[in-house]
Amino acid sequence: MRTSSNIGFNLFDADDSLRGSRLGGMKGTNRFVYTLAGRCWVSTIPKVGYNRIEDLTMTSGSTNHHEPSDKAPSQPHEWRLYEAIKALTSELSLELVLQKVADLSRDLAQASYSALGVLGSSGSLVQLLTSGISQHQRDRIGGLPEGSGMLGLLRTDGEPIRLTDIRLHPRSVGPPDHHPGMTSFLGVPIVYKGRVLGNLYLANKIGAIGFSQEDENLLTVFAAQSAVAIENARLFENESRRSTQLDVLNRAGRELSLIFELGELLRTVAEMLKEGFNYENVQIFWADQANNTLQLRALVGLMEDKVPLGGIRSMDQGISGWAAMHGQTVVANDVSKDPRYYSLVDGHAACSNVAVPVTVKEQVVAVINVEGTEPDAFDESDVKTLETLADQLAVAVENIQLHRQQRDQSRSLAVAEERDRIGRDLHDGVIQSIYAAGLTLEDIASRSDEEPEEVRPRIDSVVGDLNQSIADIRSYIMDLRPRELQGRRLDEALAALVQYLEDRSGVKVKIDVPVDMSVLSEQYAVNLWHIFQESFSNIEKYANAQTVTLSMSISDDTLTLDIADDGAGFDLETAELGRGYGLPNIKDRAERLGGMLLIESAVGQGTRLKVLVPMGYQATRP
Repeated sequence: MRTSSNIGFNLFDADDSLRGSRLGGMKGTNRFVYTLAGRCWVSTIPKVGYNRIEDLTMTSGSTNHHEPSDKAPSQPHEWRLYEAIKALTSELSLELVLQKVADLSRDLAQASYSALGVLGSSGSLVQLLTSGISQHQRDRIGGLPEGSGMLGLLRTDGEPIRLTDIRLHPRSVGPPDHHPGMTSFLGVPIVYKGRVLGNLYLANKIGAIGFSQEDENLLTVFAAQSAVAIENARLFENESRRSTQLDVLNRAGRELSLIFELGELLRTVAEMLKEGFNYENVQIFWADQANNTLQLRALVGLMEDKVPLGGIRSMDQGISGWAAMHGQTVVANDVSKDPRYYSLVDGHAACSNVAVPVTVKEQVVAVINVEGTEPDAFDESDVKTLETLADQLAVAVENIQLHRQQRDQSRSLAVAEERDRIGRDLHDGVIQSIYAAGLTLEDIASRSDEEPEEVRPRIDSVVGDLNQSIADIRSYIMDLRPRELQGRRLDEALAALVQYLEDRSGVKVKIDVPVDMSVLSEQYAVNLWHIFQESFSNIEKYANAQTVTLSMSISDDTLTLDIADDGAGFDLETAELGRGYGLPNIKDRAERLGGMLLIESAVGQGTRLKVLVPMGYQATRP
């Protein structure tokens, strides 16, 4: 028991909070009695749920008299403690509880400044909440202190520290830059069940040269109740978070299996994680095991406007790359101590990182990568939730693969039927014509000596028939290639398409294509042509644009095609992209080349289509 001349308290073990004599109480509650300044106090605490003090009232007389009085305590210290505990236990939001601990402790000890340092599971400082300085001052002070001075001593010893002049202590290293000067100091640990949750730091006693033993006792009692309040708020927050996680997983189970477009699927998962769990930065990478690379396919959060989608990097880089190569979840709650960490953008201040592989048929196809700006941002519940969501994503990816196989099989069947039709046409038409020409030549040869004057006309007739057969064969071949590409290169066809769009719609088209299109293979030329054609058709029908820009470049074995207009634009969330816009056809053409389509648009702000395809891709279909 800690005592002073005018305050006495029997403290709870951290299991119970303030301990005294346990009394009977109303149904569902426990009542505890303790003494303060020779008076009897009663705390009513629920038996079930969170150990909040619901009523803190004073009783007069001895400890045998347990009926609460309507009169609040009159002594200044007692009144401030009463009000502080009452205010503290009225909150269940963890952030509000933590800030209230900092604010109320400053008021309770009548200090100019106070701070609450929150410790993580490793014992390091993960959060610092201040009171008595402005937000501008806090911002100027900067990040978390290293804890090499008095703050570190308090964390190490776990005992209260009270100093008249902190500057004279041998462990003092002085305040950080831009922090107000400090003289008197009081530090008190906040302990719950033997575990230090954090520490209270108070500086510059108001109206006195230093903090008193009475201040230390008051803050020690307040710290004990703060520990319970913090733990209760954490329990409440964890339960709320688990409920949210279950809701997200249930939603994922319902929605993901209905999405058959890979880009939309990955974007939906990223948005679920951001909105459901308030994760600060969510990335989803697509894994190319053959080339040992990762491609950024979905991104929401802090880096959303700083990093373009489609970027490719080696699996040898980053925690996400390690997860992809080894097929194992990685949790790094302090990335400064993990040499595998790699940031997508310079200056991004990530402190925590968790990467979860997505595995389909024993092969990693993607990685869910989540970053936090504070240490110890992820716990076991985060890992379990992300791994469960990764399993659901894997099923959805496999569904997409099966859907594509079915679609490809349908197309292959259609191609086979078309080949059969062409074969019949060739057999019934061209082949018969050639066969007839052969018979005619044989007949001419047999009569050439007897009727030489008739040979020339008949040979000319056979040559005409053969030329017609050749023309028919060429026509069949050309039917397999876009009409616009028949007899001309892709750049020539594009120039004609641009002229056609400008003449019909009056739009001005600017082209920047420093690429020799003649080096592109037939499969690239045909699919790019269809992308040009569909994009310009959409612009003519829907955009009402004044200017269109088209650029194409090849860098790092990736062909990038960018088509943008300054027209009407549309809402990506509400537009029926499967009807009328032709975007699924463009996406399909990009995917035939092993690439992807990125769309940027908003009502009144135009539309931008960005197609990224790897060079040297061997398509399985034209």
